[in-house]
Amino acid sequence: MQLFNYESPIDQRTVHADTLVVTLGSYLDAGHAQRLIDDHILNTLPNHKLGRFDADQVYDYAGHRPHVTFDHDHFADFQAPEIVLHQVSDQQARSFLLLTGPEPALQWERMAAALEHVIHEFDVRQTVLIHAFPAATPHTRPVLVTKFASDPALVPVRSGLPASFEMSASFDTLLTIRLGEKNHAVIGLSAHVPHYLTTIDYPDAAQALLKDLTEVTGLEIPDGELPNLSQMTHGQIDAQISESTELLAAITAMEQHYDALLQDRGLPIRPEDLPTADEIGAELEDFLRTLDKGDGDGPKRLGGDPDVPSPLGES
Repeated sequence: MQLFNYESPIDQRTVHADTLVVTLGSYLDAGHAQRLIDDHILNTLPNHKLGRFDADQVYDYAGHRPHVTFDHDHFADFQAPEIVLHQVSDQQARSFLLLTGPEPALQWERMAAALEHVIHEFDVRQTVLIHAFPAATPHTRPVLVTKFASDPALVPVRSGLPASFEMSASFDTLLTIRLGEKNHAVIGLSAHVPHYLTTIDYPDAAQALLKDLTEVTGLEIPDGELPNLSQMTHGQIDAQISESTELLAAITAMEQHYDALLQDRGLPIRPEDLPTADEIGAELEDFLRTLDKGDGDGPKRLGGDPDVPSPLGES
């Protein structure tokens, strides 16, 4: 508990919530889904800060340098990283917790133990982890969400990936394992974001994750402005794609791939239309290798050609 400090004047004895939602950063917040969800929940539902973890002990400043402003002849506005626990009320006044901030880079075991203590302190019965990752999926189809859990019985059959492979761990993966060892229910929701839209705001991913979050928790969270943001984003994407026959062809191929995956989750299709487990594993391993190298290249975004400006801009 040396890592966690309550906000004043919070009386922790009065706080009870059966669900903890975790949006701590991981490898990559594809489509800025975690940030969009954080902003959406904290701007549309009643909430307050319960406390914060000591980011100075667990954050990698050199690996992910915070921003600071240089104003003519002096520095100002250092944006210190924060890992904050919020108490939120949904539309039916049901209380839940939201943990926001960057991924801890140090003292993972200690951080997981501190979170376990907080979960016990507030009578949390289930923890939901929210992610988004780049995938070979088109923006012209609904966002797929892959589920995982500390206990496979917590998620529907065939809701995961049709493959087994070794990958680099994140803090969330360790947290899932450690909480599962204590028989605490953990469910992970991972949205598939079109790899060419990884570095821009993609509200569709946030909407899909919120939809699944309400299904697994029973929480009532409004869509707010997300549908309008989604419509605006699609208009910008379609305007740019219409100018490139290469992009149109690539998206058509991804649509066929997507339709096959969707049918695989509920309808019989030809086996040859599906990617193999080796193909899916290889695609994810290639992506993880680029992260391990720290080269910052990542998947190409829409408008990645430096000679073609993107109307979506950089974020």
